[in-house]
This record gives sequence, C-alpha cells and structure tokens, in this order.
Amino acid sequence: MITVMNIANVFGSFLKETRKGKKITQEQLALSLNVSTVYVHQLETAKVDAPDKSKCTIIAKTLGLDADFVWNKAKEQKLLRFLNKENIVNNLDEPITYSEKLLLDLFRNLSDEVRKDFVGMIYMLLKSDKRIIDEKLISSIEKLSKTA
Repeated sequence: MITVMNIANVFGSFLKETRKGKKITQEQLALSLNVSTVYVHQLETAKVDAPDKSKCTIIAKTLGLDADFVWNKAKEQKLLRFLNKENIVNNLDEPITYSEKLLLDLFRNLSDEVRKDFVGMIYMLLKSDKRIIDEKLISSIEKLSKTA
C-alpha cells in the first residue's frame, strides 16, 4: 500500500511540467491568473490547495489545454489532499470503481442539508449492520456525520 503523502502533488507536478513544456514562465502564468508568482510556485509545490474551476479555466486557456482536463487534475489533487488530511490510505493497485465514482459524484452534488442526512443514513446503516465489526470504520463515519 502507498500512502497518499507519496503522491500528493499531482496537480503541481502536472502544472509545472506543462508550463515549462509550453515555455511559459511562472510570471506569465501569474499575470494571466492575476495572482503573484509566489502563488504559482505554491501551486506547483503543493503548498496550497489546487485552484478552483474558474482559475483552472484560465490556466487551461493560458497553456492551450482543455479546461475540463485541467479541472479534473485539480479535483484529483483536492481528493488526494482530503485523503491525506483524513489519514486514509490509498491503494493504487485497487483503482476506484465506476460505482464508487458515481457515489462520489452524487455526494458532491447534494446540498449541504441533504448531504448531512445522507451521511447520517450511511452511519446508521453501518452502525446497525452486524457484519461491520471494524470500529475504526464506524468511528470515521461517525466523525464524518458530525462534519458533513
């Protein structure tokens, strides 16, 4: 198993490699984003979280890339950062399934109120299921139910 920490700079590495390949300086990219070069450097070194969708669109235009492609790289970085923060181990030999992706997409598109109810229902189902004996899993879901 590989921890998330080992691969936590997906977006930054992608940005730096692509920017250099296109012979665009940090200053030029910063100017197009209306940010400082320090911010661009922090993006490339994962010192700050990946940018939002609007900034990804500008990055894509500046680098001559598809905006959805850049946004997907940013979302991947955000997910890895979350997994790392929650100390969740990512097993690269076991990629996310299509069903898991659909559940994630569903969850992300729920309103805050519905999301809280959704997590609460999952918590109740897992807590009452006698087949679930992993207390760490139940504890993680309980913690999530309080923060969703």
